[in-house]
Parts: sequence; structure tokens; C-alpha cells
Amino acid sequence: MGETTSVHHVAHDPANKAGDPLSKPLVTTVERDEILLSGPAAGVDPELLALPAPARGPRLATLTLMAACAALAIGMLLTLRADVSYFFAADRPEPVGEAITVDPASLASNSFVTLEGTPMASTRVTYERVFGDRYAVFPLAGQRRILVQVPADDGFENRASARREFSGRLVTVGDLGSRFSAVQRTFDRMDVPVSSETFVLLADEAPGTYVWALVLAVLCALAVALDLFLLLRWFRPIRLES
Repeated sequence: MGETTSVHHVAHDPANKAGDPLSKPLVTTVERDEILLSGPAAGVDPELLALPAPARGPRLATLTLMAACAALAIGMLLTLRADVSYFFAADRPEPVGEAITVDPASLASNSFVTLEGTPMASTRVTYERVFGDRYAVFPLAGQRRILVQVPADDGFENRASARREFSGRLVTVGDLGSRFSAVQRTFDRMDVPVSSETFVLLADEAPGTYVWALVLAVLCALAVALDLFLLLRWFRPIRLES
């Protein structure tokens, strides 16, 4: 597109009447910058030409960074969908009975439940997360279709061995994804079959404890909205004096 064309080709706006000295051609911010970079053009306001020409590199870097931030925020929102959904679950756990008699087909992932059973300390796996939190995972006696995860703080061994009722968030190993891969491999070496359909009860994690997920999701949504607004504003048509 030539210099003169970039100004007057977009000027065919119904509001611009032929011969009207007040008519103003429509261009976007990017097209205006192209005009400033390409040099003087007929019909362009001299005051506009007097502005310093923007550099191409920083402008492209800014647009790329804004688009990347929006994409990352959208990806984080998709990751937080299940956590935010669980935050809005019922406050009272649904009792599912004894682990040895429960039918896994009747269980729903990402639900707040209460499960009963005897912990099997001999097949317990303890692991630590990135931020230093330690957890213990074990099956309940008489079955291997449901695992239980409890915080491994001081004195948890005595409490866990005497505990028979566990309330918390019920998910599948597949829902946990890579966060549970090391634990899954450890159970496989212990001849405890664990698949993506195996359920894990995250004990003591009520829906109210996931308020962090809601806050983070709101921040991500605001970041996406702000980036999209700035991107649209960047390409918003502006009027040049003809």
C-alpha cells in the first residue's frame, strides 16, 4: 500500500461527503504510524507529521507481549476451571459409606464427600510439594480403587492410624495430572495398581478452602480483559484531518 493510498483508501466512509472540507479519513493507530514512518503524504495534517515517528521494534514487542500475557491468562483460567467449580460445591459432604463396599461407578469426580475405612500404613507414600507442604497418600483396607491423601504434618501418623472417617474433595488421578505422577510411579513399584480412573480423596479440603482459586481466576480474567481492551484500542480507527 502506498503512502497516499493508506490515507485515502480507508477514507470511503459514508459520513465523509465529497468536497466537505471537514471530512476526516479513518485510519487505525498502526496505519497512522506507517504514515509517519513513510514520510510526508498529501492531505495529512502537518502537526501530525511533526510528531516523532514511533519505532517499529518496540511497538511489535509490546503487541507480542500483550498477546502472550492474554494467552497465558486464558490458559490459567482453563486450568482453574475445576478448582473454581469445586469452590461453589455444597458445603455439606455427601456420605458414600465404607470404602470396601462403595461402587466407584457411583462416585462423581470433583465432589465433596465423606468416606470411611481403615488406612493401610504399609502402603503409604509421602511426598512434598514445591512450596514445602508434605502429604501422605494411602489406600483404605479391603480395596485399591480409592486412595486418601492427608497432610503429613507433625503427629499425623498417630492421627491417621486412629482415623476411620475422611472428608474432602474427591478427584481422579487423571484430574490431578502431572502433580500426582511421581506418587503414581511409587505405587506401581509397590505393586499397587493406580490408573487415571483411580479416585483420590483429598482429606480436609472443603470447598471453602479453594477461595484462592476464585481470586486467581478473577485476576486472570481481569488481565485478559485489560489486554484485549488495549489491543482493540491500539487498532481502533482514528480520524485524520484531510
